[in-house]
Amino acid sequence: MKEVSISNMSKRRKSSESLTGDEMEDLIRIFKTLSDSSKIRILSMLNIRESLSVSDIARDTDLEISLVSHHLKTLKLLGFVKPRKQGKNVYYSIDDDCIIDILERAKDHVAGN
Repeated sequence: MKEVSISNMSKRRKSSESLTGDEMEDLIRIFKTLSDSSKIRILSMLNIRESLSVSDIARDTDLEISLVSHHLKTLKLLGFVKPRKQGKNVYYSIDDDCIIDILERAKDHVAGN
């Protein structure tokens, strides 16, 4: 999977301009990823708690560690999260403020704002 960054996409074009084929594929990949409820839960947790280990996320989401690791790998490839190794643990945090904006706007939309 090619690494994609929301921040880089927003710098490439204004919203009124049409997307290239590659940009459209990147956008589709982003929204497909965000359609997964487990990934949204992980991103929401990281938005609130800033940095969590894989085992913390697994415990708090009732997901298997291997599945959490897989989701985090996908989120990392998209530039949404970044890892930080501390001893034997790997901690993840949000790496792109655009994903926080997307989550907040979606939350506002659901709330009717």
